[in-house]
Amino acid sequence: MWQLRYNAVDPTSGRKKERATIIGSLADFPTESACWREVDRQRLSEQINQPRPTDRLTFHRIAHFYLESDAFRRLAHTTQYCYRHIVDDYLVPKWGDQFTVDIKSLAVEKWLRSLDLAGPTLGKTKYIMMVVFLHAEKYDRVPEGFTANLERKIDIESSSDYEAVILTPKQTFNILSLMGQPVRTMTLLVAASGLRFSELAGLKWGDIDYDNQLIHPRRTWIDGIVSERLKTKKSRSAVPMAPVLAQFLREWQQETPYGKPTDWVFASYRTHGKTPRVGNMLVSDHLRPAAIKAGVKLRPGQRFGFHNLRHSLSSLLITGKKADLRTTQDIMRHSKSSTTIELYTQSSPEQRIAAQEEVLNAILEQPTTGGAN
Repeated sequence: MWQLRYNAVDPTSGRKKERATIIGSLADFPTESACWREVDRQRLSEQINQPRPTDRLTFHRIAHFYLESDAFRRLAHTTQYCYRHIVDDYLVPKWGDQFTVDIKSLAVEKWLRSLDLAGPTLGKTKYIMMVVFLHAEKYDRVPEGFTANLERKIDIESSSDYEAVILTPKQTFNILSLMGQPVRTMTLLVAASGLRFSELAGLKWGDIDYDNQLIHPRRTWIDGIVSERLKTKKSRSAVPMAPVLAQFLREWQQETPYGKPTDWVFASYRTHGKTPRVGNMLVSDHLRPAAIKAGVKLRPGQRFGFHNLRHSLSSLLITGKKADLRTTQDIMRHSKSSTTIELYTQSSPEQRIAAQEEVLNAILEQPTTGGAN
């Protein structure tokens, strides 16, 4: 990232103070001479002693200032992937050439409403845009208070009508019976442990602790990239491994040609074990067809994948097996119990009817009392 560094007079004290203005990235200006030409084009040298020379930064510049920051690099890889996608594919194409301080809340709101995106994605897009603004504000790239003033005026609906497909234990068993290896063991592992698919793909045999009945998530694999930064601190918690689950894993380890401690647990045959298997292909080629054959009712285009097994596990533990919330939260490795109960746990229609019948029985099955003659 090219920066113009200079000493400017602080109008409040009259003293010189070192400041910096972002010019652009190496991709924008590959040579120093190209960068200086941009400085001249923007007449930045003439503006050095103006009160706020950075007010005229384009959104493109503050966006990439954020993407190259330590704050961005500290995010989990999956979060980085999401943020970069929103910035590069939505925010910069729309707002990149506009001066940041000229962006108005009503224009942002109308643009968000025009996008063909679900409520939660709209909310996330707005949030990431505000993160970019706030980071620029923190480093005096935009005026103080700009972000809060903009955000409070943008009104969009960010809720979702999405409801995860919850599998019953019988449906999960039928799905497993329709699968071959290694997809059967992969599916069972997610169904019993609640591992995210990126964490499952990132497992190596050295992460499986048979002696202590634990699985240690230490890295993720997504979009061809390995990252040792998991989603949250809680995500690094060890995952319990019951003897039956350990038996399935041992059998697969004996069957696979990639069974050394440094090998991927679910290595790709196509890459000769150099990479894990790819999740979207496993869903389209194995999991979804097996679910349909097992009688799971899915609408055309309805979302269904390994993450549904994670929702199903939380729902089964809480509403089916009456596990306590703390145990379920620990198994799911959620940072907050509210995530477990509000976002992941659903009761089935049968459970709701059964609960209602218990209420009706309690009301209507009262002993009769004889009245006075």
